[in-house]
Amino acid sequence: MVRKKGCKMPPAPSPGSNHDLLPKLQDALQKTFGPRRYQKWFGSSTQMQVDDAELIIHVASPYLVKWIQKQLEADLLRIAADIIGPDVKVRYEIGSDVVLTPSDESDVDTTTLQTSLSRKTGPQPVASTTSAKRTRRGHSLNDFVVGESNALAMAAVDRILDEPGSVSPLYLHGTVGNGKTHLLEGVRARLRKNHSDLQVVLLTAEHFGNYFSQALSSRTLPSFRARFRNVDVLLVDDVDFFDGKKNFEAEFLHTIKQFESDGRQVILTGNRHPRLLQKTSEELVSRLLSGLVCKLESPTVEMRRDIVKRHVARTRAKFSPEAMELVVSRFTANVRELEGAINLLSTWSRMANRRVSATSARTILTHLERDCLRMVRIDHVEAAVCDFFGVAPDTLRSSSRKQSLSQPRALAMYLARRLTQSAYSEIGAHFGGRNHSTVMSAERKVSKLLASAACIRISAEEWTVQEVVETLEERIKAG
Repeated sequence: MVRKKGCKMPPAPSPGSNHDLLPKLQDALQKTFGPRRYQKWFGSSTQMQVDDAELIIHVASPYLVKWIQKQLEADLLRIAADIIGPDVKVRYEIGSDVVLTPSDESDVDTTTLQTSLSRKTGPQPVASTTSAKRTRRGHSLNDFVVGESNALAMAAVDRILDEPGSVSPLYLHGTVGNGKTHLLEGVRARLRKNHSDLQVVLLTAEHFGNYFSQALSSRTLPSFRARFRNVDVLLVDDVDFFDGKKNFEAEFLHTIKQFESDGRQVILTGNRHPRLLQKTSEELVSRLLSGLVCKLESPTVEMRRDIVKRHVARTRAKFSPEAMELVVSRFTANVRELEGAINLLSTWSRMANRRVSATSARTILTHLERDCLRMVRIDHVEAAVCDFFGVAPDTLRSSSRKQSLSQPRALAMYLARRLTQSAYSEIGAHFGGRNHSTVMSAERKVSKLLASAACIRISAEEWTVQEVVETLEERIKAG
């Protein structure tokens, strides 16, 4: 990335930054390129900053940027990855007040330099000179509300923080918005604070796949593997992304094996239990199951109250106790919904310069829910059930009475009756031309299972019917 800045250079790093890595980086660059060459191109000709996992190089000219990228960047990235971390990124800032030292022809190949400067290139991305660099503030474990729905996951995290590698791999799963990414970011921050000698990398599964694709196309697989397999702690978010992507799966499996053989720490998150990754190889699934699998459930009432109270305090808006309790009772699925509702109400409070009362909260949230309402159709229900149980729609509608099909079919009929406006006859016709009495029987059967807290077996796991229904409802409503 290249940014064109004004004429000002950045202030000296603050005591709280990780500028202590900079001398190590400069020393390594000098050893690699030699004192004379280093001084010409990284001494007085540039200035460098280390900002978290980003190396910022300030130069005076876009021509110098092109030359560094052409001639030095491969070694620069390798050295920066060794010292700053394998997820390091390099960004160039162009500012005219950096004093360049004239190059000595004995130090560089002038033919190569002239060629690299004169070749036609696409326009470099230029950032607005008025916009400051913005970075997302990561979540802290201090902000994570612990309760009945996530106590096991938090206990596992605490053990890892005390002894990295003791529970590996740790696989956290659950529906969106219930703290999986929050935990990963909190673990990274705490490990960097308490175990500064460890190299910790956090990335999404999609980013892992993108880096792997780039390494394949550029024939730099050894560098890619060194980048990710030599760290001490690997944190990967949304591993569902690998489901069905065989090349990514195979590379990730070998990475997991390497960490397992070395006794190093891996923490993974996904929306589904490993057994529900239908298109993932059995070997990778078994590796994911070999450590500890923890589910993060929807927050309990007590947890929701605590979350709402904390978030209201952060917004500094005035809420009546009744208004906060209304939010707690209305938004039960996940933490993001709770925080979104508080954000909406606090914004209204600032605009109207009024305290959020129960009456105003009820009116505003009713409008919000009406705007987000999704009209559910029978085919939406069918798609969610087929995806969850790993069956084809045609098979679900067939005349087969196997339990592996009759259970999903009954649940689909129950949910279609509950979530759509369709009549019994319409639902029966959709699911294989069955009559209305079959749908009524399925509805009664599922209702009895719910009332008796019955369990059903999905793959190798026991699920309560209540858990299955709630999970399917969330998926259907979310689209």
